[in-house]
Amino acid sequence: MVNAPLSAALASLALEAALPVRAFFSWRGKRNYEGLWWSSTMRSHVGFESLLERDFLLSTDHDRDVVGVASQPFAFLWPRGTDGARGHVPDFFVRLRDGTGRVIDVKPAGRVRSAGRQFGLTREACEAAGWDYEVFTGLAEPRASNLRWLAGCRQDRFAPDGTTAAVLVDSFTPETSLAGGVRRAARMLGSDENIVRAHVFHLLFTGALAVDLDAPLTQDTPVFPAGATADSAWEAGSREAAS
Repeated sequence: MVNAPLSAALASLALEAALPVRAFFSWRGKRNYEGLWWSSTMRSHVGFESLLERDFLLSTDHDRDVVGVASQPFAFLWPRGTDGARGHVPDFFVRLRDGTGRVIDVKPAGRVRSAGRQFGLTREACEAAGWDYEVFTGLAEPRASNLRWLAGCRQDRFAPDGTTAAVLVDSFTPETSLAGGVRRAARMLGSDENIVRAHVFHLLFTGALAVDLDAPLTQDTPVFPAGATADSAWEAGSREAAS
């Protein structure tokens, strides 16, 4: 562990590859739930200390702008005498595709105000270090449920090979329903529809295929290749998927 003064030089540290600065302790009757999330972005497990933190890791795994994430990789130690605070361990550090860093605190929306002093100090420190700062309060429905469902197929065992992936993308060109595209691809590949559907879910989660996550995901949901033109309502409410 290394102590370093707060400066813009911190921006060059590869904190996305750092270990947590403290252990995640568990005991009988503990109210929050901790565990390990297998991150398809990091190709390894990342720790979380609540189901809300798990939802944050879920969202970063789907976000094509995120290339690295670490749980509690550093601590801010406030100057002696700082009113009402001694230090703070942010929940996550995220590395973005453009090379910039982002520090994340996770807190239920109803408890953000009570942590306002701590978050204010953290935001000021992040600005000095050249990092973005965000307080994550959760995913809205039905996006949260859709991502949780699709994330079940994020692992490599559900990934189609290059030839199969090309057929799957072509099966949703032009835009067609989830069920219709799966049937079309299954006929073209001579494969079981259940296997094809798992491949499609993998491509939806990783961004090769796109869907409106802010509407309930059903067999009739329109699916299209990432980058294809979507209706204006979807474009206004969804993140851009990288090619």
